[in-house]
Amino acid sequence: MRPTLRIAIAIEKTLKSPFWFGFWVTFFLWAVATTNLFKITDFGRNTSLDALTKFYPFESLYPNNSGSFVFVNIDDNSLKTIGQWPWPRQISAKLIDKISQSGAAAIGVDILFAEKDRFSPDNLSQSLGISKKEIMTIGALNGDKILGEIVKETPAVLAFALSNQKINNKETLANHFVLMGEPPYYLLNAQSLIQPIPELQGAKGMGFVNTNKSEGMIRETPLVVQFQDNFFPSLALDMLRVAQGADNHVMKQSDLGESVLIKTGQLTVRANDEGSFIFHHGHMNRFTQIPASEILSNQTFDFKNKIVIIGASAAGLGDIHSSNLEDDIPGPLFHLQLMDQVLSDRYITYHVFYDRLIFLLCAGLSILFSFLMLRVAYRYVLIGIPALAAILIFLSVERFLHAGFIFNTPIALVLLFSGSMTTYFNQIAQKIMLGRAVEKDIADAKDVQTTLFPAPDSISNISGGVIPYKSLSGDFIDYFKVGNKICFIEGDVSGKGIPSALLMARSVALFRLFARHNLAADMIAKRINDELYSHGTADKFVTSVMGWYDMEKQEITFVNCGHNPVLLIDDTTHQLFDQTSPPLGVVGKEDFSPSIVTLAYTPKNVLYIVTDGISEAMIKVAKDKEQEIGMEGLLRITQKQTTFTAMQRVEQTLGLIRNQKLRATDDATILVIMHESIAPHETSEKNAV
Repeated sequence: MRPTLRIAIAIEKTLKSPFWFGFWVTFFLWAVATTNLFKITDFGRNTSLDALTKFYPFESLYPNNSGSFVFVNIDDNSLKTIGQWPWPRQISAKLIDKISQSGAAAIGVDILFAEKDRFSPDNLSQSLGISKKEIMTIGALNGDKILGEIVKETPAVLAFALSNQKINNKETLANHFVLMGEPPYYLLNAQSLIQPIPELQGAKGMGFVNTNKSEGMIRETPLVVQFQDNFFPSLALDMLRVAQGADNHVMKQSDLGESVLIKTGQLTVRANDEGSFIFHHGHMNRFTQIPASEILSNQTFDFKNKIVIIGASAAGLGDIHSSNLEDDIPGPLFHLQLMDQVLSDRYITYHVFYDRLIFLLCAGLSILFSFLMLRVAYRYVLIGIPALAAILIFLSVERFLHAGFIFNTPIALVLLFSGSMTTYFNQIAQKIMLGRAVEKDIADAKDVQTTLFPAPDSISNISGGVIPYKSLSGDFIDYFKVGNKICFIEGDVSGKGIPSALLMARSVALFRLFARHNLAADMIAKRINDELYSHGTADKFVTSVMGWYDMEKQEITFVNCGHNPVLLIDDTTHQLFDQTSPPLGVVGKEDFSPSIVTLAYTPKNVLYIVTDGISEAMIKVAKDKEQEIGMEGLLRITQKQTTFTAMQRVEQTLGLIRNQKLRATDDATILVIMHESIAPHETSEKNAV
């Protein structure tokens, strides 16, 4: 027998043997995880950190520790007040001086001063063709000199940057590191430094501002870097030194070599063996933020013994980043987060040895359960594995909260479930009929379909929901922001089942495509109609209401393409807006011309858009008698929702169907749009029938 034939037979036997199939799947996954192939272990560890951070943000453990920090923000309003960036250096000097006079313990400046002031006499002389003497005669100041004198006299810590490119300049920064023992082996090595100009190098402190990004997020940052034979701290680390009045950082490698210890004043700061610090992010709004323009005005602030960082959040300055908790975070806040963690003695660590030990344990248990699954009742295995998973998750959370230790929980759980679940599903796959496979496809399609709908709380003043009558829905909703406007759509595809669901998905995709081009509602409807009519069938069409909510003009525009009437209510009155065109996909472009309805929107207005699954829902009026609620019934429901938010109105209305107070005979869909100024109210849901 040829070797290839033997291999093919062995593979076939493995696939038909539930245990061996589970065994080899588990072994393969264990090998991938242990060797960190495709960086899967790093991904699992990041996923653990992200999930734990979302459930337990930093301030949930340390709610009162951020009061020592202030972010002086060069925001858009400051640029509007003071002038475009970069400001003359004497303005920066004034800003630092005022903060220092208010008693700040340290002032970090998250701004690179790598070039001469563009307003300096030298630069103005060259650009204007006037002698330096004449420039100074008319009042031009040497901002670099002024700023240099200020940073010498104040607890200022200036920023510099690391570069991967070789720059022909000499390192002239003061070295504030004392090394004990051998230097850490894995420290980041810089090719060159982008330093402040010489006039500013007399500052009390200097720190680099480079950080690490993974998947577009900042989860960790280097604390110390090696350049040639010297070591340099991050901006945050040197701010802590200056705040304590310490002369130097003392660095050594831990006894086991798994971490780097840095003694900064009275603090001992821990980093991993690469000299990096892992963030346990909190919500950045916990830090006090003061616009730079307010400090430069006549207002007074008390910064006594506080650590202050100056930086930018203005949109045009580009210092905006993301964490695993929030998007659009100004860079200086990451330095405050680091210092807040250090002062709270909060360090996040992991160890590759423990990861591999847990992987081996979980893989072994998974193979054991694969073996048991063929010899005991399924229920024992299906109880045992989740119980072990719950224990693992509990330990992961407990160690994170109390020791800052990260278990690689996602990969461990995958290994724990892999063998037994693979064995289980292999057995099921050999027993089920083709019809069961079709049912699984439909269930998967339902899950995918659900992801097409926006989350009910994604925008505070608009919400919607869909209850499919069967497995797949022909109804759909969508809404999202485009600039200062919100586009929205509700639709109902004719028919039932998979064909309607596919047409629904196509309609949503077309709407998103055209809406993102900021087209008017009637133009979006025309383009969708053209696509559906050109590539559709005569018996498939879509009724729909689509439009825009302009939050700047407080105006709603929409078209009603063969859909249920749109209900607009306020405190005392209501209006119904009927269809303004045939459904989408029924007629060609020559006969399809929807007219736009335009509404001036006030805080008292609420717009309800529903499919016939709600307006034709049945309500019991007698023991054996039912009738449709109609739009009048919907109006009665809305009259008892006056204190509800948009999401509460949706949930309460759909809840009537889920609780069988209304009996739906079709997909039930609702979209509610409220004025953006309406603040959510806490209220109990009422019976609106």
